[in-house]
Order: sequence, then structure tokens, then C-alpha cells
Amino acid sequence: MPAKAFVIAMAADIARSDYAKPTLVRSRGREWLIACRWGPEGEYLSIATAGPIAGPQGLFAPDGISPVHSMIGLLVSESDRQGTSTFLLLRQLPQQIELAGTFFPADGYVVLQQPHDIIRLVCETRYSHSCGMLNGREIRKDIPDPAPGSAEAMAWHIEAIQHNWIGEFFPASEKMQREPLRVSA
Repeated sequence: MPAKAFVIAMAADIARSDYAKPTLVRSRGREWLIACRWGPEGEYLSIATAGPIAGPQGLFAPDGISPVHSMIGLLVSESDRQGTSTFLLLRQLPQQIELAGTFFPADGYVVLQQPHDIIRLVCETRYSHSCGMLNGREIRKDIPDPAPGSAEAMAWHIEAIQHNWIGEFFPASEKMQREPLRVSA
């Protein structure tokens, strides 16, 4: 089963689709993500975009990546047998939680897999929001029924794999044996 607490960088393949027709892929890209799992039972997961992957993907994530847009998930199930944890993405940020980057309200799910020593992520999501500013910070508010073709409504299909990163963190209580280097996803 994936570790219950961590901060990791992941190299992601992202396919962007139409909100109303998520199977209709409009574009593809590669981005760095920062995934963070926390909570007394590891019940929260944030996934933040952290910038495009420039050039050929290396063995390490860039040192200076930081969260830009963050989605948050709540644990809905775990399977020791399959080594997976599944999270439901949230359209509203819980009041007691603060995230790095701008919160992205989203529908969908995330499956974390850790069959060995590398965490993998699969995410199917769609989101629709309006943009604004509050106290000098960008905010995004959920729109439950967006207009067709809205620029702020789309679907994402994400597949990501953990990469070595200077900002990686696993609490001492988590047993994590890592290979020193590995080839890209």
C-alpha cells in the first residue's frame, strides 16, 4: 500500500479534454507535479502542477519546482492486496486546510499505486471554475454546470511516476527503500 505521508515530485503525462466529452483529447503535455499525502490516517492528497518538463526528462526533478495549481483528494478506499489508495477529488476546499499554490476545484478520482519502491499515480478529473482575486491572491470557485465550450472547464487524464527530488520527504516512521537513480517513466 502506498505510504501514508510524503511529499514527492512526479513526472506526468497529461491529456486535456473537453469537459462535456472527456474522451475527446484536445492536447497532450508533460508537467512536473508535486504530490503530498498527509493526515492522521493519510486521508488527504494534494496534487499540484509545478511547471512543464523542459527537454528530455532527467533522472531528477528540478530543485526549484513549487506548487502552482493544487487539487485535493480525500481517501475513499485502500487495498493492501493491490497496493493502492483511491482518493475522491474535491470541489470545495475544506475550511481547516491550506494549500500551496491556487486551489483547483475538481471532480474525479486519483489512484496511487506503490507495488515496489516507486509511487505511481493515475488521475481522471474534470473541473469548471471562475477566476478572481481575494487579498491579492488568485482564487478559483467551482461552477457546477459550466456553459458549453467554457475556457475554464476541461477534463484531464494524468499518469505520473515518482522521480528523485531534493524536496522529497517521507516521515521517519515510513519505511521507504529507494533506488538511487532510475530512468524516466
